[in-house]
Amino acid sequence: MITKVKAFIQKYHMVKPGSHILVGLSGGADSVCLFFLLYRLSKEMDFKLSAVHVNHMLRGESADSDSRFVAELCERLDIPCHSIGVPVGEIAKREKISLEEAGRKARYEVFFKTGEKIGADAIALAHHKNDQSETMLFHLARGCGISGLRGIRPVRKGRIGVIRPLLCVKRTEIEAYLKENHIAYVNDETNEENLFSRNKIRNQIIPLLEQELCKGAVEHMAHTAELLGEAEDFLLEMTGQVFGRVVVKDGERFILSMEGLQKEHPYLRSSVVKKALEELAQANKDLEKVHVDKILKLCQMPVGKRISLPYGITAIRGYKEIFLEKNGQKKEKKDEIEAVPVCFLPPKEGEILEIHLGNGAVLTAKVISCENFMAAYCEGKKGEVPKKAYTKWFDCDKIKGCLTIRFRKTGDYFYLNGTDKKKLKSFFIDEKVPQENRDSIYLLSENSHVLWIMGYRISHYYKIEENTSHILEITIRGGFTNGGESQGIDFRGRIR
Repeated sequence: MITKVKAFIQKYHMVKPGSHILVGLSGGADSVCLFFLLYRLSKEMDFKLSAVHVNHMLRGESADSDSRFVAELCERLDIPCHSIGVPVGEIAKREKISLEEAGRKARYEVFFKTGEKIGADAIALAHHKNDQSETMLFHLARGCGISGLRGIRPVRKGRIGVIRPLLCVKRTEIEAYLKENHIAYVNDETNEENLFSRNKIRNQIIPLLEQELCKGAVEHMAHTAELLGEAEDFLLEMTGQVFGRVVVKDGERFILSMEGLQKEHPYLRSSVVKKALEELAQANKDLEKVHVDKILKLCQMPVGKRISLPYGITAIRGYKEIFLEKNGQKKEKKDEIEAVPVCFLPPKEGEILEIHLGNGAVLTAKVISCENFMAAYCEGKKGEVPKKAYTKWFDCDKIKGCLTIRFRKTGDYFYLNGTDKKKLKSFFIDEKVPQENRDSIYLLSENSHVLWIMGYRISHYYKIEENTSHILEITIRGGFTNGGESQGIDFRGRIR
């Protein structure tokens, strides 16, 4: 058996010479078997071994006895042991979760904290083929994709990794090894109770499958998990490639090209959206297929439509993109329009982008070459840019991310000239803009940098210069205009 486990460790590159492995040691058959195998291999493969034990404080003297057994075992083999008691019952009650979930959460928290403390490279856990089949059935019953069906991964990378060297053996092989080598272990009596979901699968469903359906069910399921693991690794690689093509990270938001997504296979569309959600949320719990489907359905909805998602994420339908942002801007006034803010990328040269902002306001955007701009507006020569209240021109080459049509927010600024950076709030005060009108003035911005205070001025930074090659033309008509609300009034409230 040791040869089999060693080969499995080498196949998945679980340990390196000189690494420090922290083994989770409950005292039960599985963890004791893993502990002895790693103890023997530590000298042969040149790695350091430590142990960690978690007392769930649920079984009174029985649990304390397990802790003493683990301490004596480690002392006998001169292996450092870290034993920690955690009131799992209190955690379950406080967080309103099951004892099973609370216990798992507590164990992993202790494992990683201890690993950090002692400088471990990886945590070794004693999951085996039977655990793999239980996990697959558990996930299948609840509904899952390939990731759920692949079950338990042999290796989970991270600052402190997780390795599972016994995933290549069955429970019967573990018991045979312990018996053959006269190795004692403790029995957790709760493993025989069918109170927990996994216990029911282990004690009732798996034996039924093995006895009544297929004697090699556990072995076959483990093989299937391995194949699914290879398939998932391939699909994850493909997802990463598509993600790089159709998703742009812009500050604290993600921009998803709808055209790019539509060209991909439906599976990759969903995978890319899910990856974007997980990266933005920095988590994957509670992010489900229903949330991915809602985002994909936005592609068929009007510009400006938005949906709320877990972790404070908002998905917004742009002109050709879906924008995902966390803790999106909150409305502060009842008369703010549902379609604002709207985000967009400058269109390709020759295209015209038209966005209906609501309440009659329409924005059009197009990109033109410097030569065409001069021919149309400067009589073929570079000269002063025309002055129009509701049309402005910007150096498109300086725009690095998405643009947003929105109202003001804290931190907004622009440049009066080449060096003077000015806060929008100070500008409104200096221009004596009425307080009640400031929240209804449209702004064109790139993050907090305001390109255009509509009806007033543009930021000097985005002005057209001698070396400008592409120019973004923005025109907006109608709707909210510095507090006015008429298509016959320009942005300073004058009749056109």
